[in-house]
Amino acid sequence: MAGAVINWRSWMLPSNQKTGRAQVATGLLALAAPFAGASWHWWGLALFGYFMYACVGHSVGYHRYFAHRSFFAPRWAEVLFTFCGVLGCVGSPVTWVLMHRRHHLHSDKEGDSYTAHEHPRLGLDALLISNYRQNHNPFKLRRALRRDRFQLWMLRHNFGVVALFAGGLLALDWRLFLFGWAVPVALTLWMSALDAYATHHWGYKNYKTDDESRNLWWMALLFWGEGWHNNHHARPLDWNFRKKWWEFDIGAGVVWLIQSASGRAKTRGRNFADGGRG
Repeated sequence: MAGAVINWRSWMLPSNQKTGRAQVATGLLALAAPFAGASWHWWGLALFGYFMYACVGHSVGYHRYFAHRSFFAPRWAEVLFTFCGVLGCVGSPVTWVLMHRRHHLHSDKEGDSYTAHEHPRLGLDALLISNYRQNHNPFKLRRALRRDRFQLWMLRHNFGVVALFAGGLLALDWRLFLFGWAVPVALTLWMSALDAYATHHWGYKNYKTDDESRNLWWMALLFWGEGWHNNHHARPLDWNFRKKWWEFDIGAGVVWLIQSASGRAKTRGRNFADGGRG
């Protein structure tokens, strides 16, 4: 079944090119949003959407949980992480995990999925997610999909889920579409790209690593703790990216709440995708 998805319906798989198009399109809508004449309530909705898509979906769910399995989460949390990430146009957890683990394996070297090491100066090319290298291993993708039918379903239907959600918001009210989806998605994707670049060029190191990962305080504030990148690369199994008392990590607070609710604060999750945690 998983093989059929890969062989016959590869055009449906999430890709960096599709995510890149969403990044550009929602970015243009976000630039137009200040001229929409909306009240502060709508901007509050945009901030909440950014929290759900970028913090709950991207940082806590896709990154800390699915990619590194650094904490235990009940099934309801897995489903929440997945829907938040998919609706935020981050893609399928399976494909995102495989790409991110490749980044850790080849960080700042040939084969790195992300392109920060290829751009000494910040420019548009350095921030376009469409330039990232996905390079999925079909065997690992099949293994991951056989383990979880829900993730297989989300892989096959993620574009339909996004279209149904965004289209439904637009049908109800264009402001719901703009501030409940387009603006927070733009923030999620552009901040993700900025984080991938900035934390490999600017900042300080708490740990000596074999790459250029660095800690950047303002990136951590803008992107839910993800800016403590050197801490994360040095200890990828830690769900709390904070290592000094003043390194504030909002994402870690969300993880703590989930762990407290599940009563499994010291238990890591099961393996996912290719079984690695690096």
